[in-house]
Amino acid sequence: MRETSRSTAATLPWGLIAILSAIGLVRPLLSMFGVLDALGKPWSPVAVTAVLAVVWVAAVVATRVSEPVATLALAGVGYGVLALLLNIVGAATTDAEMAPPIGLAAMIVGNGVYGAVLGLVALGLLRLRERARG
Repeated sequence: MRETSRSTAATLPWGLIAILSAIGLVRPLLSMFGVLDALGKPWSPVAVTAVLAVVWVAAVVATRVSEPVATLALAGVGYGVLALLLNIVGAATTDAEMAPPIGLAAMIVGNGVYGAVLGLVALGLLRLRERARG
């Protein structure tokens, strides 16, 4: 069992995971700079989140990742960590408030779960693609 875990971790697309994690920062950065307010809430954050979800799933499907659920779960965790760091930097350099500790933990766990759900969507699309090919 341990050997399988190591081999799976070794084959994960770590570069793609890092890129998708960083791409996720578009939403909080747009919020920090007031773009989402200018575009109109509550719909602009929802729209940006939906576009980012499509980008994550499309990237995994287009690259035919062998472990889409793990890949996107880790991208979600990575995004959560980056968002947490962005929150800390924002609180230290502006008058913005830092999220409470439970909120910081929820950022990581919640985004990991969100990524896993998107990974299930990607897995379904990859399976549909394989079935269509015969």
